[in-house]
Amino acid sequence: MSTIKSGGPVASRRQVIKGLAYGGAAAAIGMPHIARAQDNDTIRIGYIDQFTGIRANFGETAPWVVDQMEALLADGIEIGGKTYNVEILRRDSQSDPNRMGSLGNELVLRENVDLLLVADGLAAPALEICDQNGTPAISTILQWEPFYAARGSNPETGYPWSFLFFWSGGDIIKNYVGMWDASGIDKVVGTFYEDNDFGRGFSAGMTDSLKAGGYTEVPGGLFKEQVDDFSNQVAAFRDGGAKIVTGLVFPQHLATFYGQALQAGLELDAVTIAAAFVFPSGVEVLGDRGAGMSTEIWFNRQLPFKSSLTGETADAFCGAYEEATGRQWAQPMGYHHAIWEVALAALKASGDPKDRAAVRDAIAGLELDTIIGKVDFKNSTMKSVANTWVTMGQWHANPEGSKFPYELYVTNNVTAPEVPVQKEFLPLSAFR
Repeated sequence: MSTIKSGGPVASRRQVIKGLAYGGAAAAIGMPHIARAQDNDTIRIGYIDQFTGIRANFGETAPWVVDQMEALLADGIEIGGKTYNVEILRRDSQSDPNRMGSLGNELVLRENVDLLLVADGLAAPALEICDQNGTPAISTILQWEPFYAARGSNPETGYPWSFLFFWSGGDIIKNYVGMWDASGIDKVVGTFYEDNDFGRGFSAGMTDSLKAGGYTEVPGGLFKEQVDDFSNQVAAFRDGGAKIVTGLVFPQHLATFYGQALQAGLELDAVTIAAAFVFPSGVEVLGDRGAGMSTEIWFNRQLPFKSSLTGETADAFCGAYEEATGRQWAQPMGYHHAIWEVALAALKASGDPKDRAAVRDAIAGLELDTIIGKVDFKNSTMKSVANTWVTMGQWHANPEGSKFPYELYVTNNVTAPEVPVQKEFLPLSAFR
């Protein structure tokens, strides 16, 4: 047994390479891809995350987690009776898909990594490079629908070398609508979305589900990253009688929208937003109006799961992060940790971490209990994907004198009954 020593339209592959991965190709011009010489005693793991840029909230906890992994692996990892050194090459995508392609080229073709990990929703260009060059890759923090669609694949086909574990965009919509159904709030929903792959996919799925559920949609459309005026959406929602507002919106945009909504007298019973309200900071920017905001939950400190690497509970893991950084736990940190659980379990199961085909096959055959719950590629009905759970939750104000102003609690578990409900979902009026 091996152990760690302590210490929108579907694009074709050709279109993806010409588009999303253009930056990677451009960076390679005039620079030959000379791979680093093979070191049979060292496992080289590339790690890409969005440490900076518009989606930096998703990568905020990652450096702390990677620091933990470097400490855990300081004395190496034993696989098949041999101890290997582990070198982690961390890179910042800067929330830029063009840079993602460049980093994929660098890590796969120049640095010759044995395994690539990507905890970034814009992973497609780097994953495509892995699939073209026979390098195993594991990704997360991206719904599996766009994981397939971005490069023209499907659950029956999958990919030759790249894998994903995360939840379904379809499940998140079921949870949103299920929570609103249970609340009894009037079925008039204002919608608006960031103009990106996630936003466009979410928009199409939400429109279909709202219609099927008997809801009236007041569409606010897609908006560009540079937008700082949402008065048109606010007016449309107010005039259309919206009692719920939903969409995929990043924190800075949501703060602007909500300030304009209050000024215009838009009265809402629920604001349920993907992206912005995943993070404490997205709620805190609203000041004392943050209580009652709702969003999806895919990691929570009250979860009944433990790390396969450290044995820590979710609560202990979050507490250690807060003590070390002074910042509140955030949902992505569960997946930032779980991707290492999956990676190291696959390397050990391969029997030879320098045999890339063996590592690839080990990922495909993996069934593992992690800090975010079970990650199961082995029994998945979808090639290259392990589906994980998602629920719904609501932010509540903490008692006066608490270290952090708000805490997120599970309110509905429409597609994940194994996750316990912690509080009843309440309309915004109950918090005012």
